[in-house]
Amino acid sequence: MAHLPPGGGDAKPYGAAVALAAPLKDGDCVVADWPGAAFQGTPKLAVDPTCAEKVPDGQVMAVVAATSAEAARQHGPAACEQRTQEIREKLADVRSYAVVPTRAGFEAAGRRTACLVLGAHGAVYGPLDRHRTPGMWFVDTANMQKRDCLDAPSLRRAQLVSCAGPHDQQVLGFTRLSAGTTLKKAAAQSDAACARDVPPAQYGYDPGVYEAASWAAKGAWHSGTHLVVCSVQRQNGGTMEGTEP
Repeated sequence: MAHLPPGGGDAKPYGAAVALAAPLKDGDCVVADWPGAAFQGTPKLAVDPTCAEKVPDGQVMAVVAATSAEAARQHGPAACEQRTQEIREKLADVRSYAVVPTRAGFEAAGRRTACLVLGAHGAVYGPLDRHRTPGMWFVDTANMQKRDCLDAPSLRRAQLVSCAGPHDQQVLGFTRLSAGTTLKKAAAQSDAACARDVPPAQYGYDPGVYEAASWAAKGAWHSGTHLVVCSVQRQNGGTMEGTEP
């Protein structure tokens, strides 16, 4: 018993409300159950070990060490904002959230705050950024990121591939369709919206060779955000070879 960490060997790292028995680590996908509205109060978290089994709400993108529980509480949230800024700028609709250890659970948490990137209005549906692997198929657009390169064998399927090799499209940014637009109508309107709001020419693509393309998915309509992923492709349907802007 003398070798148990301070606070007791069974102390929950982040307290009873978060309810995790083990500390979060970089790359863990999580499901967040908020007590009320999202980002109000403390969420109960569960780890999704496959990052697909439970439709993850977000992922641990960094961990930040602290000298004490008080220091973690005081500095952890700001540190997480800083550590996740780059990835948040690549995604359409996410927020940073710091999971700070309690005083009793500080040692059990490894003296670290876990920095989550969570969907701001819904799930992210899969891994994010460096935790994704080439060849991964997207099940939703929520974890598509700026400058992702895609193979698109159909209008409904997209696969993450290396930008160094042949690919069909590259993600440039995002736009939002009006609240009254149904997902079915989005298929007919989203290309034009992307051409207007995220024109490929602004990124150096020759308008005589390239054109705007788009992706819309159920997640953005379930959440009410109506966000669309805007990409670029060759007008002749040919592949892009990694030499584009």
